[in-house]
Formats: sequence, structure tokens, C-alpha cells
Amino acid sequence: MFSYAFAGARAAGLAMLAAALLAACGSDDADSPAQPATPAASRLVVDTGSAAPVAGGTLTLKATLLAADGTEVKGASFAWTSSDETVATVLSASDKAPTAAAPVGIYATIRTLAAGRADITATATLPDGSRIASVTHLTVQATPAVSYTLTLTPATLTVVAGAAAQTVSVAVRRSDGVDGVADLANWSWTSDDASFVVTPAADGRGAKVASPGSAYSAAAATLTACADAPAGPRLCANAALTRNTSLPPTYTVGGTVSGLAAGKSLQLADISGDTQVIAGNGVFTMPTPRPGASSYAVSVSAQPAGQTCSVTHGTGTVASGNVADIAVACVQAQFVVVANRADQTFSVYRVDPASGALAAVQGSPFTSGDNVNDIAFLPNGQVGYAVMPNTNRVVSFRLDPATGAMAEIPGSARSSVLTAPQAVTVHPTGRSLIVGAGRGIVWYPIDPASLVPAGGVDYEASGLGQTRDVEFSPDGLYLYTANSIVGQIPKFPIASNGGVIGFGSIDYSVGVIMPSAMSFSPDGRTLLYTSEQDGLLGVGTVDPAGGQIQSSQLVPTAPFPSDVAMTPSGQFAFVLSGIGAGITGYKVVGPGVVPLPGIAPTGPGSGSGRLKVEPGGRRLYVAMFNQNLVSGFSIDATTGALTPIPGSPFPTGFGNTSIAIVEPRP
Repeated sequence: MFSYAFAGARAAGLAMLAAALLAACGSDDADSPAQPATPAASRLVVDTGSAAPVAGGTLTLKATLLAADGTEVKGASFAWTSSDETVATVLSASDKAPTAAAPVGIYATIRTLAAGRADITATATLPDGSRIASVTHLTVQATPAVSYTLTLTPATLTVVAGAAAQTVSVAVRRSDGVDGVADLANWSWTSDDASFVVTPAADGRGAKVASPGSAYSAAAATLTACADAPAGPRLCANAALTRNTSLPPTYTVGGTVSGLAAGKSLQLADISGDTQVIAGNGVFTMPTPRPGASSYAVSVSAQPAGQTCSVTHGTGTVASGNVADIAVACVQAQFVVVANRADQTFSVYRVDPASGALAAVQGSPFTSGDNVNDIAFLPNGQVGYAVMPNTNRVVSFRLDPATGAMAEIPGSARSSVLTAPQAVTVHPTGRSLIVGAGRGIVWYPIDPASLVPAGGVDYEASGLGQTRDVEFSPDGLYLYTANSIVGQIPKFPIASNGGVIGFGSIDYSVGVIMPSAMSFSPDGRTLLYTSEQDGLLGVGTVDPAGGQIQSSQLVPTAPFPSDVAMTPSGQFAFVLSGIGAGITGYKVVGPGVVPLPGIAPTGPGSGSGRLKVEPGGRRLYVAMFNQNLVSGFSIDATTGALTPIPGSPFPTGFGNTSIAIVEPRP
């Protein structure tokens, strides 16, 4: 860039002539001081600096008016113009920096607009009106294209299988030195090996790289990030990915145990063959850590004595972390025992605490060794007593409180002179048992050490008939028997130790031909009984002072009612039809009953059947002689309605004659 100046000859001559005249003539006022003369301007110099102008930029020009001796001439004003406003234009000028709003002044700001040539003229005007100009020739270069450089940090990344993801960031630099990451769009991140998992950030300007726990072999891959530049090609950058050989990471499988009774233990097992014995509540962990992506299924392989432990969240797949949400909850164990007379076995089931569903225990059915008509258990659930009519015996069986397995106690069989024992019940104290046989009963004291019958005393009721059922009053002070022929319910007084007092009985006529089954309300004030031949349900009011049956109400019910059971609350009662017609429900109101709507079907079958309500009053279980099935129902605590339990009915042995619900408390 170059500049030049030219002098106004006329202006310079006038200045010199004025100076000579003043020197020759002097002043009219001798006392006034002489005024200094303004030096004659010799040239105008414009400083453009050293920058080469580029389209789209600005530059500042400075004008200086010099005298012949090189000193600066003050007092002039300056104006600026451009010969081509499309190439360069004067934005502003000022005597001071920064520039003011009008293009007049020593300093001028020039905006370059496009490539080309333009002359910028600076014109200085002196106080006397003379002028001097200077022309600056500008050659404006085209704006160079902006380029971008894309890099990834780190350039080399080592990942560990199963470890936390690592971050890769991107840097974008423009050729003009500006950060250009915001200029790029449509980001993409890829890996040429799927075992390196790439997860881009939400704005695409970064990514996380990880390897799953299963990818523990050595490998190398290339991570590529690409984006579109403004009006240019798609830019890409790479980073090297590596993974060293390592053992697969492993994770523990565990959870918590609750409800386990003191002194008890349970065993857990996993499908991997891992086992763990747990002897207390709290956190547990299976012994062997598991690799990621492996399946687990933890279950109870050995239950604690007298308890049932259930597992929730026990199955799944190990991810990239420890499993700690398995929950094991333990409650009082319940078993359902069904005597199968035809094949001389016992079917034993463990009750699911949540649903009431029945699961046959390992080894079931168990041999009884003879035909069984009925079975009753001690209050602690440890021993059951089975009556066998073919041999006139009562035999003791021990139920394992942990597994539910049943086995005869050697040498426990006791015989009676009364024939065809039909029913058995245990005194509330557990000190004795009663067998209903012939037209009377047999009283057996229970040996406290061996828990087997210690002898036997026969008591015959008056009249004829057959004892079909025996029931103690809830307080244990009286025994009642159902005589199926004479239409009577005899009563025997009971001593506090469970023994029968005297040999006589008081026989109450109850208005039916064949009383066959009985059930007491919890307070002992109501006795329900069925009559198979009459198709009637009897409701007897019992005097709590002496145990007398004072009055009876007879209610028609389903044909051949073979059994009756009341809920522990005394609010509802259920009657079973012996020909498979189903279960009829009743609400107990005062001294009577009111039928409930609906009948729960039990399926086809005929012959005597038995039903029991579990001690909590939540469920009812039914066995029918010719069905070879046991059915389960949930009891609505408000309405008494019955709903089949999931999976019901459940298969049994042949010829079901009795059913018992056992809660062993060792």
C-alpha cells in the first residue's frame, strides 16, 4: 500500500505573501505582541499501518499534515472519501480514537467489503481555506475460506470389561483461531467392534465408551466421530480403542432373610449348584460369585423346622453389579395331610403362605401300613394318631417339622375291644386322645416322653348305633360323640388332665336320624352337626356351665351332608355334600345360621368327604372319598365367599377318608 501528497501552489503563495506584507508594514498597535504565523503546509501523510486488508474486515487510517520543515501543522480539518463504496467504505472519522460517528477527523475507520481496488482520499482544510489532499490506494484481498480441524481426546483409550464407561471429548479448531465446535452439526459416533459399546452425549459433541462384563478377551478397535462443516465436506476424526485380556468380572448374589425363628436354620440353593446355610435374619450372600450375564435362581432347598420360607426376586440375570434384592421371608409352616384309605398312604402337602396352594412334600405319599379312617394331631403338630378299622387299632405317626415327611413310630400301635374305629380327636392339653369306635369311645392317655398312647379304657354309650365323630368342647371339659343310628349326641365329662370321668354319658336327642359330624364355635356356645340321611344341619345351643345341649334348630342343607366346619372367628360355617354337590356356606347369627349365596363345587364324586378350616381362618380344604383330589378355597373374611386357590384341585392317593391341617411347633 502506498500514499503520496501534493501542495496547493496557490495556497502556499498566498501564505508567503501575507507573511512578507506583515513584516514590511508592521502593526498599527505598537503595544500588541506579534502573532505567530501558521507554518505553510508542505504535505499530507496518511499512515495505514502494516496489515493487508481482507474483505469483511476493518482498518484505521491516520492523516498528518506536515510543514516544509517536517513539523506537524495544527488546526486543519480532515475529510475522507472512497472511490468505490462497493470495495471499501469510510465508516467514521474523528480527531480522537476511537472514532466518532461522522467521517471527519484525523482518524478514519475503513470497512472492507469485497475484493478489489479502492482509493481512500484524505483532504485537509486549513483555517485559511486552503486544502491539501492525499490518496491511499487499497487493494482488498478476498476473504480466505475457513477450515476446521477435528481431534478426539484421548487419542488412545483403554477400556476394562465390565468397568464404568469412559468419556471421549471432541475439540474443533477453525483456521482463524476460533473454537468451531458450535459450527458443526449431525454428529455420529461409531466403533468398528461391537464389543466396544459407544454411547453419544445428548448434544453429540462427546461420547462414553464401555465394554460389557462378558467381553473380557483382548481386542482393538477404532472409534470414529464425524460431523458436517458449514458449506463443506463431512469431517471425521479417530481414536484408538484397546482392551487387555482379563478374567471376567464376577458379582455376588444375595439379599435378606426375615422371620427366621431363633435357633432355626434354612438352606438356600442356586441353579449353579451353590448352597448356603443361613442361621439368622439379615443380609446373606451366596458363597460363589457369578460372572456377568449369568442366570441365577435361588430357592429354599431345606426349610427350617416348623417354618416355611418363601423367596421373592429369586430369579434373574446377573448384570454389571452385585445382586442384593433377593428376599427370603419365613413364617409358621402349615401342612395338609390327607389319609388315602384305598392305597394305605398319606399324602402330605406344604401350604404356600401367600396363595394357599399345595405342593407335595418330597417322598409323598407315605405308607400308612393299613386302611385309615381318620387322623388327628397333637396341638404342637409333632405326632398324628390314625385309626384303622380293619384291625381295630390306633397307630402313631411322626411328622418331620422341616420336611413334612411322615413315618410310623415303632411300637406305637394300640388295640381296642371296641370294633371299627371311625374317628379320633386329641384333648386340647395334648394329654390324651379319644377314639370313636362301635357305639362308644376309647380313652387313651398319651405318654409325655414317647408321645404315644399309654393304654386304653373303653366307654360305651347307651343304646345302639355307631360313633361317627368325636369332638371336645373348646375348654376341654366335655366330649361329644355323634351316634349315627340312634339320633343322639352323647356327652362325657372330662377331667382337667384329659381323662374321662366315670363310665356313663348323658345322651342328647338332637332331632335327626343319623348325626355324622360336629363342629364347635370358638366360645363353645354353639354346636353344629350334620345328618347324612336327613339332609339337615343342626344348630345346638350349649349351656357353658354344664355343657348341656339345650335347644336345636334344624336347617335343610345339601344332600347327604358328610362334614361341617366353622371358622375360628365363629362367623361362618361350611357344610360338605357327600355326593359331590359342593359346599354350602352359612353365616352364624346368634343361636342360628343364615345360608350364604352360592355353592362352591367340589367336582364329581360320591361317598363321605371331609373338610377343614386352617387355624388362621383364611382357607378351607376339602377331600372327597372317590375323587382322589383335594380342593382348596380362600375364605372372604367379610362375606364368607369361597374362591378356588390357584392350582386347585390337587392330586392325592385313592379313597380319601380324612384331612388334617398341621402347624408343627417343635
